[in-house]
Amino acid sequence: MSGYPIDPTALVPMQLSIDDLLNNTLANLVSSVILLVVGFIIGKTWDWTTKVRAFRKVFGKEAGRDVPLYIVLDTLRDTRLLPHNAQQSLKIHSPMPQPPSARYFKLFPDGHYTHLPGPDGLVPECSARGSAYLIDAFRGIRGITTGAISDTSVANKWNGSFISLGSSYSNIKTDDIKLLPENPWLKNDASTFELKDNTTITMDPRSDKGIILKITNERFRGHTLVVCAGLGEWGTSGSAWFLGHNWKVLSRRFGRHPFMLVISVTPGADESAKEILARGEETVRWRARRWLSRLF
Repeated sequence: MSGYPIDPTALVPMQLSIDDLLNNTLANLVSSVILLVVGFIIGKTWDWTTKVRAFRKVFGKEAGRDVPLYIVLDTLRDTRLLPHNAQQSLKIHSPMPQPPSARYFKLFPDGHYTHLPGPDGLVPECSARGSAYLIDAFRGIRGITTGAISDTSVANKWNGSFISLGSSYSNIKTDDIKLLPENPWLKNDASTFELKDNTTITMDPRSDKGIILKITNERFRGHTLVVCAGLGEWGTSGSAWFLGHNWKVLSRRFGRHPFMLVISVTPGADESAKEILARGEETVRWRARRWLSRLF
């Protein structure tokens, strides 16, 4: 049979030197490291940009940039500091303590008491809890700054985005927001939540109630006004906890639209907060997703 002769050496597998093996191993290792680093950077960048976009939708595209996102705490004053005629008009009978330095007291775990004059203004514990939840929730969002501030300090300030903690009976900024014509839902929040559509929400011993109200700041474009308020103290801190843990979901649900949620909270357990009522225009994608979930 005719044909070309076969070179026996061609049938011998090619053997790599140790240097070739080391170079190939090193190249594969470097390529893997580069891919991991690039993937990590892309993932972090995507996560960061997604968080920023979600934050801007809920709190405004200018929130936390040139001025901080203000978390407004309600401050209370001791009624004994009121002038006598003001106390009489409010039907308050509170003689000054003796000694005068004993306006407040503190009970310690071992059972002993101390008394002290205390400050003129006090911040409710529920507002302190709520502000801690929110500051922690926004930590790490690049380019965003937050700041806790008293309602008296921003009573006449509107340039910025505000999250107001406490009802309109304890927080000046909440009262201002409630009375704005842009507020389409909340009518009153004394001992019950009265909505403008005549819906009434009450609390009971096993369920405090809170609201999360978000409207546009019409005075300064790119900013929003948010209220976290409760009928009791756990309604306030529970609604702040709910907002802090669900603001990204709310951005997908409502986009940039105003909304209001009513929250139910078990007293003493902010983490039990759950939504029981909602108002506001949801995004088309969210409504389609909910419609499909009902079908399947």
